[in-house]
Amino acid sequence: MAFVARLTNSDTTFEIGEGETVLDAALRQGVNLDYGCRHGRCSSCKYFLEDGDVDFGEASVYSLSDEEREDGYGLMCCATALTDLVIESSEIPDPRAKPHLVPEDRIGSVTTVRPISDSLWQLSLKLDSPLDFYAGQFVEVRAPGQDVWRSYSIASDPADNDQLEFIIKHMDGGAFSGLLPKLSIGDEIRLRGPYGQSYLRDGEGDLILVATGSGIAPIVSMLKVLAREGQDRSVTFFYGARTAEDVPETVASLRELVADQERAKVGVCLSQAPDIWNGYRGRVTQTIQSEVPDASSLSAYVCGSPEMCETVGVLLEAKGIPDGELRYDKFHSATREY
Repeated sequence: MAFVARLTNSDTTFEIGEGETVLDAALRQGVNLDYGCRHGRCSSCKYFLEDGDVDFGEASVYSLSDEEREDGYGLMCCATALTDLVIESSEIPDPRAKPHLVPEDRIGSVTTVRPISDSLWQLSLKLDSPLDFYAGQFVEVRAPGQDVWRSYSIASDPADNDQLEFIIKHMDGGAFSGLLPKLSIGDEIRLRGPYGQSYLRDGEGDLILVATGSGIAPIVSMLKVLAREGQDRSVTFFYGARTAEDVPETVASLRELVADQERAKVGVCLSQAPDIWNGYRGRVTQTIQSEVPDASSLSAYVCGSPEMCETVGVLLEAKGIPDGELRYDKFHSATREY
């Protein structure tokens, strides 16, 4: 049985299939609801249901409390419809939003799989057909031999849409990342996407990009686009890590990429810096505090752990970043055991 959802801020309606999440149904039909992790961990897709009932699914109690459920809120990435729905939606449209890309399925063949730091791996896939995406978006990949999906940001240039590159944190026991050392060239991996709203917008303002860990992946894609298009914007990228061994080889290639751009800078911040170190010392948040005196002319993209993203966001807001110019890609674990 299919149900119909209606958004209160417009005449927009869409159909929800049996067992399909509200968010998946919306994205499939070109309706761009707000969302983030797609796994019930970040609360970005929390909406008030003016009418109708849903099964709340596996929404985390930390992202959707029992009180919120009773009041009529739901996480659209987990909720499945039990009746027709009326969803309160009062968001102001983003004037710089790009056309919505409907997620599609693809098969990728492994062309590269190798470690690039103590914990990060590079994975490259050749697709069976091109997949359009924007710099900063992600796809979901299926763990081989399992009906388990994991989300990973794309690190490649959208101009190369027949092949995708990822930078993934290897975790022992991870449903997908734990299998990276076992993958071989030619292995086929199923994926779907693109997803994500924290993609690079067009504009003229100066950019500040901040990442830790595998959060470097969407930033790499953005920097590749900016270098290819030759945009005349000041671009500063701060990457935070604990030790030099945690810094992926990708950082060196990024420095080469922007070497001939006078207004581009790549800086590394080490919280456990050795005595001989020419970069920034301390956490990346400390670097933002000391190196960014005024954010009133900046657009920011912050990618990595939720705690880091939130702290950097507070700092940039205190330094005057304009409304609508701060975008996050918070890397939430899909499950507790992930």
